[in-house]
Amino acid sequence: MIEFVNVVKKYPNGTVAINELSFSVDDGEVVFIHGKTDSGKTTLRKLMLLEERVTSGDIYFDDIPISRIRTGKIYRHRRKIGVVFRESRLFVHKTLYDNLIFVLRAVDYRGKALKERARKLLELAGLWEERKKYPEMLTPTERQRAEIARALATDPKIIIADEPTASLDTKGGLEILGMLMKLNSEGKTVIIFTKDEELSQQFGKRMITLDFGEVVSDTAPTVSEKEKTENSETEDNTENEPSEETKDDVDGSEK
Repeated sequence: MIEFVNVVKKYPNGTVAINELSFSVDDGEVVFIHGKTDSGKTTLRKLMLLEERVTSGDIYFDDIPISRIRTGKIYRHRRKIGVVFRESRLFVHKTLYDNLIFVLRAVDYRGKALKERARKLLELAGLWEERKKYPEMLTPTERQRAEIARALATDPKIIIADEPTASLDTKGGLEILGMLMKLNSEGKTVIIFTKDEELSQQFGKRMITLDFGEVVSDTAPTVSEKEKTENSETEDNTENEPSEETKDDVDGSEK
């Protein structure tokens, strides 16, 4: 679980980017964090990754106060989190396969395990056939799928996606969000930072809205249209099933 408790982030120039922020994210949850420019989203993400330190308050990951983690141990914390950045982190002079190999070596994969992990991640992203291509040869959606594969290198518990659909068309955006939802169904906690409040509504997930570094709304998940349809079909089938008394009558009439 991730928990923010009365977190304040104030910069030396006096700007208060995060102001007495408190909320929690349960294991296996999907949360959209929505806000306009300068709402505090970027600072919040940096605090989660320990790119910034809190001014006061505390942040807990699995009951561990991460604001007290020593600088030399931050890498251990970051390996628990896979980040899909808004700006591509792929090396333009390396093939897609070599990009994955580079990242995996950095997190101590070697030999056969290194190659097997690279293949598994590319297959998961549906990019094994494109492994010899350079980033500029990929479509925007393929590049974002590659970014997700890269974020999964350490098999993290948590996926943070920063505006993952910003540079994509509607079809590509839905494809990327579908991939993130699939990862969630496999047990990953997924946190999506976005300016588009319609995204969470499309998927019926919880949405936290920030403004001036404060939570102005925290909307609970809603039942998706698909779930409504499935529930409706289940109810219809139940209504059409004969009662136990009717079944007995039918059985008796056939004897």
